[in-house]
Amino acid sequence: MNKSNLIPVLKSFSKDEIKEFEKFLNSPFFGCAKFVLKFYKVLIKYYPVFNEDDIKKEKIFGIVYKDKKYNDALTRRIISDLIRYSEEYMTYKNFKKNDIYRSSCSLNELRIRNLGNLFRLRSETLMKKIDNSETVDPFLILESYFINVEMCQHRRFIRDEMMHESARMANEDFIVFFLKVFTVNSHRIFSFHNEIKSTAVLNNAFRERFDYEGFMDDIEDYESKYSPYLKMIRYCHNINIDYEDRISCSKLNSLISNNPGYFTNFELFEIYINLVTFYNYQNIKYDNIYLNEIFTIYSDILKKKLFHITNNPLQLSFCRKYISLCLLKGETESIKKFREDYFADFPELYKQDLSDYCDSVYFFEKKSFERSLTAAMKINIEKELFKKDIKILKIKNFYELDYLDSVYSEIDNLKHYLTDSETIIPDHLKKSRNFIKYISSVMRGKENKSGADLFVLKKELKKERLVIEKKWLLEKIDELSNR
Repeated sequence: MNKSNLIPVLKSFSKDEIKEFEKFLNSPFFGCAKFVLKFYKVLIKYYPVFNEDDIKKEKIFGIVYKDKKYNDALTRRIISDLIRYSEEYMTYKNFKKNDIYRSSCSLNELRIRNLGNLFRLRSETLMKKIDNSETVDPFLILESYFINVEMCQHRRFIRDEMMHESARMANEDFIVFFLKVFTVNSHRIFSFHNEIKSTAVLNNAFRERFDYEGFMDDIEDYESKYSPYLKMIRYCHNINIDYEDRISCSKLNSLISNNPGYFTNFELFEIYINLVTFYNYQNIKYDNIYLNEIFTIYSDILKKKLFHITNNPLQLSFCRKYISLCLLKGETESIKKFREDYFADFPELYKQDLSDYCDSVYFFEKKSFERSLTAAMKINIEKELFKKDIKILKIKNFYELDYLDSVYSEIDNLKHYLTDSETIIPDHLKKSRNFIKYISSVMRGKENKSGADLFVLKKELKKERLVIEKKWLLEKIDELSNR
């Protein structure tokens, strides 16, 4: 039965949800047949593992129906019903916690049933909650829009000031929400213009004719509860389309600092993503001038566990970048703490590999090269940037341990790997190839081979902007110069 879609659904349920789903099935309101519930009660005894030998359809059927002959059609129908009911249960769970739709659906029912007094009391309570909210994000804006639409519809036959005010507020909500969506979409198009098809006629026509900058200029001094949010939208848009716009970057940071608690964790995470993209460009081009700022952002994401907003584990790219930032900042102990504190949040498929990677980097910084190399040898992450990093880590360890033949062998492997790469971006390729160039020169100097002018090499390396492990390479040159 493991091939059925039912098993992954049940595996996704927590223990409490497994019990709650049984109550859901047992409720007469949902019309679940008793034999379906009985089948479920037998099946969940094998939760959460659901070993294939335990949950064979014939076996579960035999437990439910005792000595009756196995009926495959009936079993398939039961499984199909359980899948359908599980979807209804998940829909109910989502609806129950989703204020956006629950609030408007409640008001909609009260309105169409002409329950005016209840509608008034409920709508006033909902709007008071929204008006008193210290935070703003797209969900709150959308909830406010739907509520105001219902309030406007409720008053449409009276046509009083309240109707016009609700209509005005609904329009304002919609405009702010639209600007957020428009900005996110513009960033996506700007970032992935080579991948996005040009068939989006409506999208493209609007973007070409909408005077975004003029509109945002007009509302720059607009005062409302959405004012900081509109400024945030503008500054994020500016740094997304112009990676040199440091003024907007500074304004965005000031906006966050001056409005503590205004942006929800969801929105803050989105803002951080925009800032990280901007900082990455600046750091590559201008030799890590925003190193402190980007390290602070990564640390804050971890401290507040903002990555949990998407209900996903830490991304591999995030882990790699954070470890790299720790090295650049000289925060070696933070790497060890990262592995200890966030191991449970590592991607399931790469938990041990990431743990070994942290160990390898940490032990190298602590000059425990044998332990670093042992950990590096265990890592098997099938991602090009990680594989490249691990190869370089091995080269460094082999060098420190004086395994010179292994250094040359690994340099050769790295050369071929970079040549065959199809996904590593040009800047990263250039940095890695420059590493090969300089470590090869360092090796010549270590072996006292001709052509190894260490003074010239150091001078050249200091000027080179695109090179991995620059600090370590300079240290090795200094060691050779002072021997």
